[in-house]
Amino acid sequence: MPLWLEHLLEDPGLGLELVAGRGGLRERGPVRWAHISEIPDPTPWLEGGEILLTTGMGVRDNPTLQRKLVVGLAARGCAAVGFGLGVCLDDVPDAMLAEADERALPLFTVPYEVPFIAVTKRVSRHIFDEHYATLRGAVDLHRQVLASVLSGSGVDGVLATVTRPMPGFAYVLYDYYGDVLAQHEAGGLTATAALWAELAPELLRRDRVETSVDGRVAIGSVVRLGDQVEAVLVLVGERGLHEHEALLLEQGLAGISLELARGLSAREAHRQRVDDLLAEVAGGRLGHLALEQQLHHLGVDPAGYEVLCIARPAASASGAGGPVSERSLCALVEHAVMACGRPVVGRWDGAIHCIVAPGGDAAERVADAISGRGWAHLPVGRSRTKRTANDLAAALREAEVAATVPGPAPGGVRDVAALGLSGLLAGIDDALGARAFVDHVLGRVLEHDAREGTQLANTLRAYQRHGCRPGPAAGELCVHRHTLAYRLDRIRVLTGRDPRDGQHLLAFGLALELEARSRS
Repeated sequence: MPLWLEHLLEDPGLGLELVAGRGGLRERGPVRWAHISEIPDPTPWLEGGEILLTTGMGVRDNPTLQRKLVVGLAARGCAAVGFGLGVCLDDVPDAMLAEADERALPLFTVPYEVPFIAVTKRVSRHIFDEHYATLRGAVDLHRQVLASVLSGSGVDGVLATVTRPMPGFAYVLYDYYGDVLAQHEAGGLTATAALWAELAPELLRRDRVETSVDGRVAIGSVVRLGDQVEAVLVLVGERGLHEHEALLLEQGLAGISLELARGLSAREAHRQRVDDLLAEVAGGRLGHLALEQQLHHLGVDPAGYEVLCIARPAASASGAGGPVSERSLCALVEHAVMACGRPVVGRWDGAIHCIVAPGGDAAERVADAISGRGWAHLPVGRSRTKRTANDLAAALREAEVAATVPGPAPGGVRDVAALGLSGLLAGIDDALGARAFVDHVLGRVLEHDAREGTQLANTLRAYQRHGCRPGPAAGELCVHRHTLAYRLDRIRVLTGRDPRDGQHLLAFGLALELEARSRS
């Protein structure tokens, strides 16, 4: 327990007597140290909470300096003044007594036969004992926390163990997404779920936040697993934490981290749920109602959403921010979109996908975050806005196409709507007849190439890529213009469509794009 001035005054071995400033006995707070000084103004060397011991040598026979000394010590936050009798003065000067009463700064006398070192040793011994008790309590609590974790009592058991020595505080533990994992009321105080919105923006930037909420003190601390923020613990009380309570809190955070690490982390479990959903959607294994229910459970409004995609980099890829791992990229995306709503981030088909509300700046936030980590070569693909749950599969394909189609510059946000023909076809799958359309338009050409080893399909691509100009197309293919003309005639014979006839250009273009997508 802290050392109060009354404890020193009650010690018969010291013989101290309070002679002024009685009104500040409790208001000045506990004694944190004892300091001896005889200079007129020792305040530059004080921190507050000290007892200043003096014989008055530096201010004797000068009432002005005597008053200034007391005023300065009171303003500095000293706990009290001890005046040694019989060394320079037999009594405390009247000016000091009057000023001590005026400032409510306790002033006591020290008998001549009691050396100052007896007072300082008494203070330092109590402070040492207090620190030792705090450390011993922390070690005991650490053992109790470990026992709670090993017993399988969950985060509720860990938090009950930690907060037992802090009965005046309520608490709430959130996971990374703002869902409440555990909470406890204490002394009429409640740590409400609404605290998340108040503290989350700051806690995602700093590990510890202390603020005032509804006239009470709220202390928020992040819980990490490795370098990843896993949860947030918020304490609510009428005051801030004392030093020993802050140490207890650290033990609690370590215990919560251990408890969360025992099984699948909350964030990884959330990602896994999104992974499973994306895989089922891509495989066409979810009906409309089941898909809507899962989207609602994840916090997605099926009546309006977009999908973002970041192609997963190679294992050896790195940037100025270090190697690009799947986990670090998922965490980066989650952090970037947190301000836009609850993150819904998962992995599918070799890429990171994120479902967000439409019309916001989530994609730009992700791109900025990626660039800020030195991974500016990773573009962010964005789908068109979708209005029904059944459009999720198309949105995934659109976002992936936007993220993987080569662009004029690396990185940044790429909208599928701006990709021309590639973007137009991105959401089309075989269920809509894509394969049948390719077979109908190009089937014989592709069969001829496979059987004869010819390059008719590549010739048609080059011809269309160069705006149906024979010269540039022949140059790319490294063939004579007559050879190019022969191949185009061969395509006309096989398909019944002349590549040089404008009415067939769109059919050939669509078929080539869909066929290329089916091979990628």
